[in-house]
Amino acid sequence: MSSRRPDEFQHYEQQVPGVKLHYVREGSGPPLVLLHGWPGFWYEWHKVIGPLAEGYDVIVPDHRGYGDSEKPDPSDPSLYSIEHAIDDVDALLDALGIDTAYVVGHDWAALMVHKFVRKYRSRVIRAMMFDPITPDFGPFYLGFPHLSESWYSQFHQLDMAIELIGSSREACTTYFRHFLDHWAYAPPLLSPEEMEVYVDTFMKEGNLRGGFNWYRANLSVTSAPFNELDNTISDAPMTFLSGMGDPVVPPVTATAVAKYYNNYTIEYVPDAGHYLMVEKPDIVIDRVRRDFR
Repeated sequence: MSSRRPDEFQHYEQQVPGVKLHYVREGSGPPLVLLHGWPGFWYEWHKVIGPLAEGYDVIVPDHRGYGDSEKPDPSDPSLYSIEHAIDDVDALLDALGIDTAYVVGHDWAALMVHKFVRKYRSRVIRAMMFDPITPDFGPFYLGFPHLSESWYSQFHQLDMAIELIGSSREACTTYFRHFLDHWAYAPPLLSPEEMEVYVDTFMKEGNLRGGFNWYRANLSVTSAPFNELDNTISDAPMTFLSGMGDPVVPPVTATAVAKYYNNYTIEYVPDAGHYLMVEKPDIVIDRVRRDFR
């Protein structure tokens, strides 16, 4: 599947309470919102936006702190909580005059989807989550022996992390390439041209701190990312896709889904890691078209 350059997409901005969001929007049909994770921004969906736009109104925002969206007071990590992020999505739909939508989330946005289908249930027609994340994931993610995979979440708490990774283009490339390749089933995940797009974006003013603030707000030793509502059972129709070769959110974590959902399917995707939309775009496109009718 061929890649498109960022300037070949249609870009927009929308002011919502507290932040101006950048988003890509293409196509027509039922609204379909694609939500990115870390290390990412809207471009991680670039292989699937065009094909899905043939049947959907595809909306792909940069979350606050990422890409070309604004960075609210970077010195206040609390402004980067997942609660703020899901409120941003709700406000964006309001601003665009959209009542209900299909929603897909990956990585951080898997956590966002978990919250969104509960807090804004009436907005969700059906949702899809890659690398399923539930309240059970936290103790696993930060526990032994998985801490050897999740160490970076605590490194991101340090100002030193921003200084080191932003010290040069080479340092930034080395750091992000590690996660993009290590979490992929068959590295390299990106072509040299695609990697340049990632580095260009994360070297922009504020983007390192913006992304790291998500870890400070939601994965510090004092944060509590899940609330009482997040621990309830949701009746939202859900599709879960789990890459069988994903080292950071391994398939075993999907076993907790049954505690939090009562209307769902799970599919384990072979020969795939953490980035299904990049590694297996044809499968992602097919499953969206199949389930989001």
